Amino acid sequence: MHNKLLPTYIKFVEGYPALLIFNRYLAIADLHIGYEISERENGIHIPIQKARYVKRIKELKDLTGAEELIIVGDVKDSIMMPNAEEISELISIFEEISKLFKITIIQGNHDAYIDKILRNFASFAGAEGIVLKNGRAKVALAHGHARPSDECMKSSTLILAHLHFYIKYENSKYPVWLVGRKNKKTIILMPPFNDLLSGYYVEDVEAKVPFTDFKLQELKVITLDGYDLGTLKNLKSIIEEAD
Repeated sequence: MHNKLLPTYIKFVEGYPALLIFNRYLAIADLHIGYEISERENGIHIPIQKARYVKRIKELKDLTGAEELIIVGDVKDSIMMPNAEEISELISIFEEISKLFKITIIQGNHDAYIDKILRNFASFAGAEGIVLKNGRAKVALAHGHARPSDECMKSSTLILAHLHFYIKYENSKYPVWLVGRKNKKTIILMPPFNDLLSGYYVEDVEAKVPFTDFKLQELKVITLDGYDLGTLKNLKSIIEEAD
């Protein structure tokens, strides 16, 4: 699904928090595998999500035909070394999805030791991010908790994750994309693949996009189904009037 805000070589995968880049790379972010395990310690019981993760990623393979999977940070939920149960879940999931794709993991702030745990299933990039190239086109991806590399910052498209943006509607939350373009540069803020996570409601935020000159208020809010809800500033005005 192409959106006019995006370069022609980047597409939203309709209904999923995923991007298809150069018709080759599938990008997702913020899986936080093991989240249900850590929530159990807080007295909240969520079913193990392995089957749901694998099913959705297989669906994305079938829909896009992508050759490579890029995970833009926070593969796991534990910030440091996870416990044995979380490690088992990580390995079990990646044993399956590594049969579908060549996998690159860009390390996020929750990904300490991920390169040791999943060394047999993926290659790894640091928090500074990576740049994908196709001819003269360059697409940079970084998790967003730390400043991306100079090469990433100079790319015409910068894709970040980390912040988990949602909109509220009738006591439910829905993950959304935030997208902006100015001075020939495009910024894309990714929604989390794991929609159980807490995050930020777009109606409540006022700041700049980290490490850039983009203001969050100027960005367009796009649902996973591709609906353009206008700029964050205009959306907030509509919500305030309705209240």
